[in-house]
Amino acid sequence: MSATPYLRPLLGRGKPVWVMGAHDVLSAKIAERAGFDAIGIQSLQMAMVNGLPDIGIIGPEELVRVCRGVRRATSLPIVVDFEQGFGEPYACVYWMKELQAAGVAALHIDDYGLPYKCPFIPPHVLGLEDMEGTAAKIRAMAGEKDDDFMIIGRPGTYVANIHPDEQQLREDWLRRARAYKAAGSDAIFTVCWTVEQSRYFRQQISGPLMTIRTLGTKINVDRVQYDDEIMGLSIDELYALGYEMYIEPTTLLGVAANAMQATAEKVRASGRSDSAAEDHGSLYDLLEKWMDVAEVRRVRTTYVERGLVARNEAR
Repeated sequence: MSATPYLRPLLGRGKPVWVMGAHDVLSAKIAERAGFDAIGIQSLQMAMVNGLPDIGIIGPEELVRVCRGVRRATSLPIVVDFEQGFGEPYACVYWMKELQAAGVAALHIDDYGLPYKCPFIPPHVLGLEDMEGTAAKIRAMAGEKDDDFMIIGRPGTYVANIHPDEQQLREDWLRRARAYKAAGSDAIFTVCWTVEQSRYFRQQISGPLMTIRTLGTKINVDRVQYDDEIMGLSIDELYALGYEMYIEPTTLLGVAANAMQATAEKVRASGRSDSAAEDHGSLYDLLEKWMDVAEVRRVRTTYVERGLVARNEAR
């Protein structure tokens, strides 16, 4: 691929932008083939495929490496989980530029405090970073980014436990969202546990909004939980609430991990590899789709086989 496909031109089309989470080139290609609008590279997937907890261990070098591979293999915009920016404002700008060079279209930056915790894995985020510190990072990146690159501010109020009631939560979230917009965010990322919250956020903030849902949060009561109503909404219904962008982070990886676990146990218990054949089919039937075999044939036909024919004819 050459020019970076950007996220911004997808806004204003009269339909939602559906960002499907991916953890490697294969999952990104699957998302593209299925018809999603963009690829999301999230910290949770990056941590899980490396057997690590999602507490900021995966560094920006690995993030850039994965994005570069996905960009090379797909034509969709890439949206990156930038966590807290990997350092102070200079570091944020440095790694943002590395991601831009890798062909990334947008990033979202949050203000989750230390010790950092993934909001979907207990124990929850204990606190939040200083609002002005996060705004300074956004301001620096906004001043140094390419024109079409998008910065999405992600206030973390609703995944922290520093406010005792809904009124204080709303006041803090709104204060942060407005500060991040003023600093140069092109959109605001909301985590809405209920439809009522999502309506409130939309009423209070102008401009593009992104939201997220994560499957399986009700498996364990210690996890943060979406209510049934918002989990049951379609992407078009989320769009009707005013959310132009929707990111679905863990669906593909969750399905893949559970399927691999079930298959491994089935094969081991039966003692026969072919016991799983009906469930997953043949990998070799998929090679044409995922391994660029057609391009191998083109290069060989053009530069090897025709060259051999030409040399033989010259003799």
